[in-house]
Amino acid sequence: MENFDIHIYELQTLGFTIVRNVIDAKTITTLKSKLDTALAEDEKMFSGKEGKNPDLAVDLTIHDPYFIKILDNDIILEMYYRLLDKSCILYSYTSTILKPKVMKTAVQSIHVDTFKFIPGYITGIVMTLALDDFTAENGATLYLPGSHNLEAQPGEETFSKYSLSTARAAGDALFFNPRVWHRAANNNTDKIRYGLTVYATRSFMKQRFDFPEMIPEESLNGLSERLINFLGYNSVPPKSVDQYYSPKKKLPLKQYG
Repeated sequence: MENFDIHIYELQTLGFTIVRNVIDAKTITTLKSKLDTALAEDEKMFSGKEGKNPDLAVDLTIHDPYFIKILDNDIILEMYYRLLDKSCILYSYTSTILKPKVMKTAVQSIHVDTFKFIPGYITGIVMTLALDDFTAENGATLYLPGSHNLEAQPGEETFSKYSLSTARAAGDALFFNPRVWHRAANNNTDKIRYGLTVYATRSFMKQRFDFPEMIPEESLNGLSERLINFLGYNSVPPKSVDQYYSPKKKLPLKQYG
């Protein structure tokens, strides 16, 4: 049984923690295949748009429903619940790949994943799910322990001296405070390193996308109530006073408020 107390302590003190064996080998294989397809679809749909990165699917919920279904995971949701609360919602869900021999991408600069800085308060939690072994050779992310307590970016010398490589096996998940300073290392292998990034926030915060409007209706079939909540359907404000007074059970799913 997973010892969540240790992970909570590590995340609160270091700013990050690694949870082993969150998904199995079969799921990893399926996700990698579907991620390749999603990246190709994303490029076809949005190529030519300003800021479009061909190596990034900025939202996976609009692609294969499998990406949504794998979020209904006891370990993943329990980590979010304990660090935020059970009303927490999805903020963003993206691909995370690092190609070989690519130098100086945005993720390889020292950065945080949110500009919001509220000392002693966690606004969100990010999970990076490894679909390959993350190693020092293929660019496992470097994190500066305790740096979620720093508002200003640490200097290069400080980061280089004290940062830790978060090497881990495929199927392991790294959970981190989006205020911890980090950067990807270089992928010095000849293979792409695959992963997924899931960012959850407290329910009163805005989602990056309007998932209840964007997610295809067919992708909602068979989802649990806890996953419906995580996707943000129960955090949507009513669009009218009439809707406010309407029984939820009589409303279409995309009108839940």
